Amino acid sequence: MGIVRRTGFARVAAVAALLLLGACVTSGEQATVVQKPKTPPVRTVSNFSEALRCMDTLMWNHGKRDIFITSNGIPDATGRVAGGTKEMLITAVSRMSERSNAFRFVDFEPTLDDVNALYWMIGVQPNFRAPSYYVRGAITQLDDNVVSEAASAGISLPTFDLGISADQVMSVISVDLNIGELATRQIIPGLSASNSLAIISSGKGADAGAVIGKAGLSFNVSLNKSEGLHQAVRTLIELSTIEVLGKMTRTPYWQCLGIDQTNPAFAGQARDWFDSMAPSQRVAYVQRVLLAEGYYDGSDSGQLDERTRDAISRYQADNDLIATGRIDFDLYQRMLAQPSGQKGPGAPRLQSVSNAGGEGLPRATPAPAGAAPDLVLSSDRGPQPRYRAGEALVVKVQPTANGFVYCYYQDAAGSVARIFPNRFQPDSFVQANQQVEVPPGAQKPFNLRMDRPGASETIACIVSPDELGTRIADRYKTEDLQPIPGATLADVVGAYGSIQGTNVRSRQMAVQVLPAVSAQR
Repeated sequence: MGIVRRTGFARVAAVAALLLLGACVTSGEQATVVQKPKTPPVRTVSNFSEALRCMDTLMWNHGKRDIFITSNGIPDATGRVAGGTKEMLITAVSRMSERSNAFRFVDFEPTLDDVNALYWMIGVQPNFRAPSYYVRGAITQLDDNVVSEAASAGISLPTFDLGISADQVMSVISVDLNIGELATRQIIPGLSASNSLAIISSGKGADAGAVIGKAGLSFNVSLNKSEGLHQAVRTLIELSTIEVLGKMTRTPYWQCLGIDQTNPAFAGQARDWFDSMAPSQRVAYVQRVLLAEGYYDGSDSGQLDERTRDAISRYQADNDLIATGRIDFDLYQRMLAQPSGQKGPGAPRLQSVSNAGGEGLPRATPAPAGAAPDLVLSSDRGPQPRYRAGEALVVKVQPTANGFVYCYYQDAAGSVARIFPNRFQPDSFVQANQQVEVPPGAQKPFNLRMDRPGASETIACIVSPDELGTRIADRYKTEDLQPIPGATLADVVGAYGSIQGTNVRSRQMAVQVLPAVSAQR
């Protein structure tokens, strides 16, 4: 026994010595352990990331470009969600404009009530572009525990007990967005979105207990699924942005949401768009699609001529429609469903409205080198336009040579205002044969609206090879789009003609205002 004891002690001593030796050897050699992040960074991908890319392609196919918008943020009216909603909105707008450049977000921080500050910025910063529209809205609803379900069961025996439970809680969050015209601060009817999302939190738990002799053993299992509140807000912001901007541009946004073209709600939306378009607008839209599809090689003049009818018939025959050569809702809906043959970025674009010639617009003949520029003056309804009261005029002016252009508008009451250059088109210089539209773009920053039935109004444009805006009499140097006190159109044209040492040409266009139609939408 003594030998056994000594041997056991010796073994224990040897093991202890080895441990101490190991400790001495490794002491000072240990490196500091740094805790590294276990979750790699990932790009934010929401349920509508693909839809935003789809909207970018859709805007490209429909020729939407350079629509300037802004927003003062999407506040939380419930006071319970602290998130960067404005940044979410900007990100959504940016993603649907990466290739198409459909929207330009103007980051103007002061409150939108301070519209004068925008116009002040135009005067201070020559490159500043005032937005035409603004997006407003809020997180309008957050209802917790709208639906709460729970179930549990348990069993207890003398030597064993078991319990299980399951619960599910659903909350609802809502976001409302609207579009308004910045210049008038009027919310545009029909350009709104109100969407809600259900957030589900569910859990399943199990716990068990057992007695093993006098020693107790317990364990539990917890399985939880919870959809984050802020991710739900991002999803709603993106969905609502797609909807309101799709409505504003009249593009079939529902295609990007996976909704069938025949869905009654969206078929009704398309029908409203079709019914609200003037006949010439319908023709111009169809001509642009036919041009992009290769069925038509003319301009989008808005005139339903024989060449356009023939192109429509061929398009209808190729797309399972009755080849009538007429423009009806079935044709419009089919073109919405497959804009430009669903060609993506990189394919020929639809001809922009701003680059299209007006109805009956004569072609400008290039001027000989060194000759004084002349003007071709027309409108979106030709050189002898007629409008009904309430409709808006679009002036189209095109110099035959490089020159400085100035345009004035005289209304039925005799008031005269300068309409070009203006705060949205500050440069009066126009290159040879370049057509300028006033107001500019597909989404007009202001309107020249006819308001007196039976009256006659006049547009006068002046062109010169020299910059005359600084040399004209001071009494005519008033703010753009504002009446010039005590001046007639003849006075203004004469003032330019009296400037010495330059060649000045002027053209005038009479605008006839027809009686309004009460049933017109």
